[in-house]
Amino acid sequence: MGAIKMSTMINDATKLYAVKGGNTDNILGNLVWFSVSDMEILRDDLVKLAANVGLPEKYVPAPIRASDAFRRATSEIGGVLKTGEEITEVLMVREVLSAEDRVVRHLIKEVRDKKNVQLNYEKIGEIEFERQWGTMNTIALTDEAKPALNKAKVLYSKYRDYFISDHIRRLIKTALNECQAVGVRPAGAVYFTPATYEPTIKALNSLVKMLPGSTVEMHYLPVVNAIEQKQMLEEKLRGHVLSQVSQIGSMLGGDAQVLGVKKTLKSLASEFAATLRDHHVVSKTTANNAIQQLQGLKQQVTEYESLLESNLGEVRSTIDILRKQVRIMLDRVSTESGVA
Repeated sequence: MGAIKMSTMINDATKLYAVKGGNTDNILGNLVWFSVSDMEILRDDLVKLAANVGLPEKYVPAPIRASDAFRRATSEIGGVLKTGEEITEVLMVREVLSAEDRVVRHLIKEVRDKKNVQLNYEKIGEIEFERQWGTMNTIALTDEAKPALNKAKVLYSKYRDYFISDHIRRLIKTALNECQAVGVRPAGAVYFTPATYEPTIKALNSLVKMLPGSTVEMHYLPVVNAIEQKQMLEEKLRGHVLSQVSQIGSMLGGDAQVLGVKKTLKSLASEFAATLRDHHVVSKTTANNAIQQLQGLKQQVTEYESLLESNLGEVRSTIDILRKQVRIMLDRVSTESGVA
């Protein structure tokens, strides 16, 4: 069996080895990586392609909301209008109304006068979105607003009807999450998934190959079952647990910077517990979401414990304690309208 040394570096001293072919009994799982560039595809077309390769529709993002397309399109039209030695003019988009029936945004020209050290503002255009009909109306108060307003119309039409690169990334990451993926590179661009999820990985890879153009790539290689690999994956799993618990703590009102610097699960759990004690107002939705995420994290650790033939009991126990603490917090919540 010819082993291929992947150039993927975990750190200066660690490499992940993958194999091509070989006995599936000797495989831990797959090393998966992907990249997505600019692309466009109708959601219905994406659903059909997913069905053709046997990938469930649940991985496909929900249909685009017209209001989201409007906000995204109008958020991308700002920028520098004119620049000089003394005067710089910048176009900004500011939301002034968000009601049940409409959203109104104004185009504001900011004039930066370096010589006189002054800022001046002028409204040069207006964009109104009607929720019921999903229509966008524009008003140009000056000629310099017209290019930006025309760009907003083009972008709105694109974002309303087409999935773009962000949707494809979301699809891939959703599928990888359900495959119990663990990042094996600090940047998060390379993932490991257990062998039991290989059918989903293959279907996902087939879908990527069928997407229009050549702006999306995905590759995977089996990872050999060896002590070195198991030790590396356990290390990455522990790092994954730290990251997930930190994010959940932040979601519950904790200081993301404080949580993010904790290097051990024990110290992070202590900070997590302090967060729960200090923040008494949290919505039921947020608390329930945290409980579900912690339960899913515990299940993931249990699955890897079997795969890696390692004792991760202390990790599971800590997660379970955190889950129970959030449950106690949930019991204190008396209203759904709390601040998350």
